[in-house]
Amino acid sequence: MNPKASIWSTTVALGTLLSTTSFAADLPVKAVAVPPSVYNWTGVYVGGHVGYGMGMKDWVNSSFDYQVDGFLGGGQIGVNQQVGNLVFGIEGDASWSNIKGNQTLTAGGPLIGFTQSASGGTTIDGLATLTGRLGLAQDRWLVYVKGGAAWAHEKHDFNTSLTTIAPPPVTQSANANGSEDRFGYVFGIGSEFALWGNWSFKSEYNYVHLGTREVRLTGSQTALAVTTPFTFNVDLKQTLHLAKFGVNYRFGPDAPPAIAPARAAPGHNWTGAWVGAQAGYGFGNKQWPDFAPNDRFDVDGWLGGFTTGVNVQAGVFVVGAESEWLWTGIQGGNRTATAFGGGLTQTQDLSSKVDWLSLNSVRVGFVAADRWMIYGKGGIALARESHRFGFEQAVVGLGSAALDLNGRALHTGLLAGVGAEYAFLGNWSAKLEYNYLNFGPQDVTTTGVQTVNIPPQVGSITNLQRVSNIREEMHLVKFGINYHFNAIPAVLSARF
Repeated sequence: MNPKASIWSTTVALGTLLSTTSFAADLPVKAVAVPPSVYNWTGVYVGGHVGYGMGMKDWVNSSFDYQVDGFLGGGQIGVNQQVGNLVFGIEGDASWSNIKGNQTLTAGGPLIGFTQSASGGTTIDGLATLTGRLGLAQDRWLVYVKGGAAWAHEKHDFNTSLTTIAPPPVTQSANANGSEDRFGYVFGIGSEFALWGNWSFKSEYNYVHLGTREVRLTGSQTALAVTTPFTFNVDLKQTLHLAKFGVNYRFGPDAPPAIAPARAAPGHNWTGAWVGAQAGYGFGNKQWPDFAPNDRFDVDGWLGGFTTGVNVQAGVFVVGAESEWLWTGIQGGNRTATAFGGGLTQTQDLSSKVDWLSLNSVRVGFVAADRWMIYGKGGIALARESHRFGFEQAVVGLGSAALDLNGRALHTGLLAGVGAEYAFLGNWSAKLEYNYLNFGPQDVTTTGVQTVNIPPQVGSITNLQRVSNIREEMHLVKFGINYHFNAIPAVLSARF
């Protein structure tokens, strides 16, 4: 408990006890709860925010698939209207950002007589959203969801060069760049806490889907010492995940809402922020459609990490916003060996590992009994995954050729879950939860070495393989412990 709150409660309790002892013979004493003040979220507000974003950039008609990430900062303006516990709002925000990434791909070597290198990169230097917000408030706590339109300004660049190895070496090169305004949609969840006066602090997660769009890059190309104009059209696909923290100042009435909010039901009060730790087990299946019919395999393993969130309780209903970060050992793969006639054998290896998971969701629950809460949840899942593609062909008496390629990607999916939580030992609670994750198609570029041993061709070649539309389903079972920072309980006063 907050030390000041503890001192205040103790002082009032002692004062009440002394008054009762001194005047019990003369006056009756009646203890009543002091009505708590109710914060009003109605009004126009302005504020600023900082944050961090990450996502994947896929060049659909090329081989580039890379992660972008970086910081952002900006401001927001909006308006709220509170009706009972419900808060309706409209918000616009704009951010400067330095979210960027690039990838360099190389193929070839002395064994095939040339080397080709290409690089692609993206910088997102501006972001803006216009959204509607719907939230549930309990005094100074507000939990909300938001959705609407998103805009991004992006710059792209492309460079490539090809050099022959046989003398005399010949080099050809090209470079191009361009910029675009990209539009999409945004979905977000967040929480806000009123600090002092009209100031408040907010934390928020946004999923920004910017779709697929053709972009024209222009530049020049040089061949045989002659430079000419160069144009490159590419279809670019992108999604972003943003974490933002900010402060707002509200210009609004100081009086409570015109329609009084419903208080929490008697018993344990779930309103407030929490932090916790959790561990569990995950399992599912992976699909690499490019390698059908041998394209499916199972994955499983442990998981563990941290969680944080905010609850708001009105009556028996509880709404919360939750963020989770989990490290995992979830992995799996398959090996397919095929024997053909004439001494030819072929082996194919596919494998994936989930390095970490980030889960952001809205929880909606009800108090089933004094200290029991049952809830459902839904939101967005982000997974950082490592992938490997291995391939070997061998002919008896002739030789063999083998590939060993690896790549990484961020996978975006949908989350649904159910759970139960029990409050014990003051502000501590334990939860048991099931999550279902469905990750949509994600392209991955794997790179590595091709080893050739077919005399007289013996050596290695730098190589790459584009793997299209990797998909995955996962099931998570988690057990966790949370600590809740609850609001100060109602203070008793004596009435004579």
